[in-house]
Amino acid sequence: MKMAPRRPTFGRLACLSLAMAVAGLHLTGCGSAPPTTPTPIVLLDTIVTLVDGVNCNVGYAGAEFTGTAGTTVVISATGAANLTPVFILYAPDFATQLASSSSRGAGAASLTYPLTQSGLHHLSICEANGVAGTLRITVQQQK
Repeated sequence: MKMAPRRPTFGRLACLSLAMAVAGLHLTGCGSAPPTTPTPIVLLDTIVTLVDGVNCNVGYAGAEFTGTAGTTVVISATGAANLTPVFILYAPDFATQLASSSSRGAGAASLTYPLTQSGLHHLSICEANGVAGTLRITVQQQK
């Protein structure tokens, strides 16, 4: 006696469809590149010179950048290992102190700050111990 071919049941069809969909998703992902992190926008990249004997109680060097409300900036100062850089971020009115840096080790300081106002922001940069040298100041806006 010859048997008639078995017809797939709904359950078998659903299972087969699911397996094909999963396989398709797996194959689609094989050649894709991993997501990239956003590139920060450089708002300031400058060198400031600190004068011997001028500490934070006596004077400072200044720098400015234009910031946008609702964005976050990462500010860093880097220089020789014998330096102890400090900087203060001011609002566009140049009267309101927003934040100050924290030490990142010898010759480095940083600050990450969410801006609440658009406009020209000011940095007062000094050396805590009055040591002369140069600092690279960078301000990057995070996307």
